[in-house]
Amino acid sequence: MRDMGTSGRKPTVAHFLPWSGMGGVEIATLRMAEATSGRFRNVAFCLQDAAVRDSFEKAGIETITYSPPIPSLRNAPRFYHESRIVARQLRTAEIDIVHFAETKAAEHNSLAAWLADTRIVCHVRNTYPHLTLRQRLPLLPVDCFIFVSKEARRHFGISLSDRKARVIYDAIDAPDIDLTESSISVRHELGIPADCIVIGMVARVNPQKDYFTMASAAAKVVRAHSNVRFLIVGDNSRVDLNRMHYEEVARALSELGIADKFLFVGHRDDVYRLIAAMDIVVLATHREGFGLCIAEAMAMRKPVVATAVGGLLEVVEQGVTGYLHEHENSQELAERILSLIDNPEAAKKLGMSGYEHVLRHYSREAFDREMTASYSEVMSR
Repeated sequence: MRDMGTSGRKPTVAHFLPWSGMGGVEIATLRMAEATSGRFRNVAFCLQDAAVRDSFEKAGIETITYSPPIPSLRNAPRFYHESRIVARQLRTAEIDIVHFAETKAAEHNSLAAWLADTRIVCHVRNTYPHLTLRQRLPLLPVDCFIFVSKEARRHFGISLSDRKARVIYDAIDAPDIDLTESSISVRHELGIPADCIVIGMVARVNPQKDYFTMASAAAKVVRAHSNVRFLIVGDNSRVDLNRMHYEEVARALSELGIADKFLFVGHRDDVYRLIAAMDIVVLATHREGFGLCIAEAMAMRKPVVATAVGGLLEVVEQGVTGYLHEHENSQELAERILSLIDNPEAAKKLGMSGYEHVLRHYSREAFDREMTASYSEVMSR
């Protein structure tokens, strides 16, 4: 390990992003780089994706494009050669710590980080109770795992000592925007009548998210309240998997006869402005490490409904900071939504409780402090 921090320069962290498109992982990584910029130089290693590179560069964060090595025991020489190329990029950029934004990034690049003689941190942003040998092997060189929730830590397929594992909740900032003005402008932009009830979901249209349960619940809600719109914010066209899944979801909505009630706006950089136009925010999902979009909605005093899985169980306290519904239970999801529509005062109270919860538990100050401590501890080993 090179001697870090003695040359007068800031220690450098390379954030490896394993996917194309700006989703929760990319947004959280961007915030992390901004939060730690006082003590560390941050570099984002991105795939060939202009949207991700542009987002980081606009924030003043250096980017490097890389090609992920393809893990293969059968073709080990090729994997080793590709890993050496990435290791060379790491050495050229004078990287001290490699921070994998998700386990997928470690799967492809941990050999490169080891060859470059860096410290290695891996964020775990989902629940992975079962890991195959192929998934476990790349995680062996990791010095520290950072989990986004206690649930993600508890249901991880590798036994870890406390020395190698930390739970750090993402930081959530309450946006400094005029919610009423933003809501009016968004509704005008999207052609949503002022008296419509807007139910939103901020999530890429991807198989991990449970859009079919959402669609089934929406049909039940529409039967009770026809004056509703479902506003979906998240990539549905840039990534092939998302595009194909969107086509399946669109067919399901057509079959249910409610396609005209849904607005898919794709990836947006003004997410807070769009959340401002939502009366209720929902996250139907199959698994979730934390639930960044739900916490962001709570920071804007929006009543939320989420699937009772993963880290969402820590973010949402049933009936106190929001509502939970059983996994794949469209009837219960519909009932939760209808309860909020029919009881606006209760919905307002729920939104305020969620806001107070975010202020108490997901402050930027605590996040900055814990991330800096994690990096410093890894460097001192």
